[in-house]
Amino acid sequence: MENTNVILKNEYLTVVINTLGAEIKSIKDTKDEERIHQSDMFWKGSAPLLFPICGKLYDGNLRIKKRKYKLNPHGFARNSEFDIMEFTDDIAVFSLVSNIDTKKVYPYDFELIITYKLLGKSIDVSYEVINDSKEAMYFSIGAHEGYNCLSGLKNYVIEFENEETAIPYSDVEGEINLPKGSLKSFKLDDELFAESKSIIFKNPTSRALTLKNIDGSEKIRVEYEDFDYLVFWTKPNTQFICIEPWCGMGEFYGFPDDISTKDGIKMLEEGGQFEIHHIITID
Repeated sequence: MENTNVILKNEYLTVVINTLGAEIKSIKDTKDEERIHQSDMFWKGSAPLLFPICGKLYDGNLRIKKRKYKLNPHGFARNSEFDIMEFTDDIAVFSLVSNIDTKKVYPYDFELIITYKLLGKSIDVSYEVINDSKEAMYFSIGAHEGYNCLSGLKNYVIEFENEETAIPYSDVEGEINLPKGSLKSFKLDDELFAESKSIIFKNPTSRALTLKNIDGSEKIRVEYEDFDYLVFWTKPNTQFICIEPWCGMGEFYGFPDDISTKDGIKMLEEGGQFEIHHIITID
């Protein structure tokens, strides 16, 4: 059955995941407060999965061995129906296998396996990519979770483990509105994300961050070890922030070349497997 909700639950969290995109649609805590953005007029997503690209393509075309494939931003996984491989109270495993439709826009044979596991107040999200092609396969993969800022965006801060330096990537040309040099935290506000700008950190040294409100009563910790990029995005006059660990990057400025040359691209030899995970902790 298409568009089926799977519900994971323990004494701390109730998590709803839909088979369309294997996307988290809800995370509620013990107070029954919704911690994930609910689709609205500002943004239709909640926590889409990005595969086989992260971000936008310069002209909407993915180039593979001198051929062009029309591909929407962030790829097709978020709009694909996944099969349920396993489902219990605290674990759910989803699978997407290449098919006629995916090969129209991405020529490789693959299997993409997404695993959600409840561990107390945490959700361990695992991504596994298997190359079933008879050649090397190139891809990017990433998360795009939108977290509710229940008391308003301006009342929240992002706090890193270590000092980090943002780089001036954005969906439109122009400098991002952050202090020059390194920083260990920054306060959220609408001006940071004017004109749909993204804030991006390349090769972050921190392996985790905390989203928290000013009085410290709400905290979400996101662990993202081994991801190459960390992206923040929202829209002005909203009450959510997307925290996005990515393996790969969009084509913002230069004319694109073959997929094998994209920033942060991953490569798997025939029969190869790639696995990465991140952890969301609700406090």
